[in-house]
Amino acid sequence: MQWGGEGGSGRGMGRLWLLLTAMVVLLAWELAGEASRPQPNVSLWVLDYQGQQPPEKGALATVAARSLDEQVSLGLKAHPVWLRLRVVGALPGERLVLSNPLVQGVELLVCGDSGCRSVVREAHFADESGLAAALPQFRLPAAANELLLRVETDQAIRFNVQVLDDVDLHRYWRDLLLGQGLYFGLIAGLVIYNSLLLFSLRDTNYLWYLGFLSGAGAYFLCQNGLLLLYFPQMGARLNEALLLTALSVISICGLQFCRRFLMTARQDPSVDQLMRWLCWLLALAAAIAWLLPSFLTVVLYSLLGVLTLSAFLLSSVRGLWRGFRPAQWLLMAWSVLVVGVVLLLLVTYGLSPHNFWTLHGFQIGSALEAILLSLALADRINLLQRERETLLEEKARLHGMSYLDGLTGVHNRRYLDEALPAAVAQAEVSGRPLSLIMLDIDNFKRFNDGWGHAEGDRALQHLGKVIEEVVRDIDPVCRYGGEEFVILLKERDEHQALDIAERIRKGLATTPLTLLTSEQVLLTCTLGVARRLEGESASALLRRADQALYRGKYAGRDRVVLNAPGGVASTTS
Repeated sequence: MQWGGEGGSGRGMGRLWLLLTAMVVLLAWELAGEASRPQPNVSLWVLDYQGQQPPEKGALATVAARSLDEQVSLGLKAHPVWLRLRVVGALPGERLVLSNPLVQGVELLVCGDSGCRSVVREAHFADESGLAAALPQFRLPAAANELLLRVETDQAIRFNVQVLDDVDLHRYWRDLLLGQGLYFGLIAGLVIYNSLLLFSLRDTNYLWYLGFLSGAGAYFLCQNGLLLLYFPQMGARLNEALLLTALSVISICGLQFCRRFLMTARQDPSVDQLMRWLCWLLALAAAIAWLLPSFLTVVLYSLLGVLTLSAFLLSSVRGLWRGFRPAQWLLMAWSVLVVGVVLLLLVTYGLSPHNFWTLHGFQIGSALEAILLSLALADRINLLQRERETLLEEKARLHGMSYLDGLTGVHNRRYLDEALPAAVAQAEVSGRPLSLIMLDIDNFKRFNDGWGHAEGDRALQHLGKVIEEVVRDIDPVCRYGGEEFVILLKERDEHQALDIAERIRKGLATTPLTLLTSEQVLLTCTLGVARRLEGESASALLRRADQALYRGKYAGRDRVVLNAPGGVASTTS
């Protein structure tokens, strides 16, 4: 399928990628809006306490505590984590909101002299316009300055703590949804575009690329709480299993894409074997995510993620080292993804703070990577198309050379053996005339013996040039063997053929051959002409032209002889 000329296609693709890149920039801008808002007046301490129940009355003040800012990043924990919160200046109706929708196992308690009581967690916020926010949130009770927050989850404990009223929460979630809309619009556009290419080109690379895009879309639907928003009954466990399964799909499709894109099965078997084993391990990990969900499963996925990214980079570098140019796009794509994943892993294990880049870096990296992978596919298709065109041109050149005489540059006997029967069959169907001229240089053996074989070769080349100056481009000139030539004249009767033959004879007789010694020699030739008779075969027509040629030789050479119907010969000289 042709998608336009090379120049127009290149400009169109350039504008498309500029638009997609602009969408990624807008995505980052919109998502960054939440980071630019003023931080709430909340103080946090993480308690050195791991019990299932809150500390007993009076013991809270004795529990060791470490101060935190509003950005909590504690990594993976196999036990409950307790945070002490102090909220200053909260207004009635405001909410305590955690920015990470994956942190579902949370409980807020108000502790006083009579003990601790739980604050009812609100399922979702919805304002008068119906805009809902799938974030862990609690409506703050009146005069609740000292609070305890219990967190128990298989996911990394990372979130911002904010105190928001309904208007602020509406704005916060609207900005987040706008950023997600840009991301999923980008993914949907790439899916539609590459689906069209898949059906037109039938290239399995596009199939795995579409799988990669679909996995990325599913992952961020789960990570950003959008599935929980619209299907709250599915629960956190199911959301987590779907999220990890989407990670397996992303990784497996990415590995298969790499294998086929870089042709590792043939070009790099050892790396290809590594990537195949990783695909099986990732499929096994997806089963474990459903059967044994726990924070250990997240650790397993972290290890597999590092191995998978290493395989991506290793295969791309080795492909570039082999001289496969489109691998540069692949290397850039995986490098962008590596940055996003490294940020995610650092915050997952509590090694970096929870902020905009650690929260959304993976998503922005995946958007940029999707664009770069699409560019890699486009570059690969263009490269393969150019290679295919070069091969076809070379094949055509070699095919043409197989039908050309290496000395004179005219067609050879092989070409005549195929072209003459085809011309006879065409003439039989159309009823149009077909004529043949057979000729050779007079006394060529004597010339060859006297002047040498080098001059004899030049004499044949000289005759070939004289013939080509007389005949049309569509009339094939063939070297039949030795010094004999055959001219195939389509839609020419015997009168036209005789005229052409005579012009060749006179042209040779009046155009001297300049020898290597600078001497000039005039050559002559004898020509036999035959027009195809109704029902006559190719071999019979060739035989009659050959008979006319030898009649001219016996009659004294330097003449044109027509083999007329009934065997009557007409001679001119």
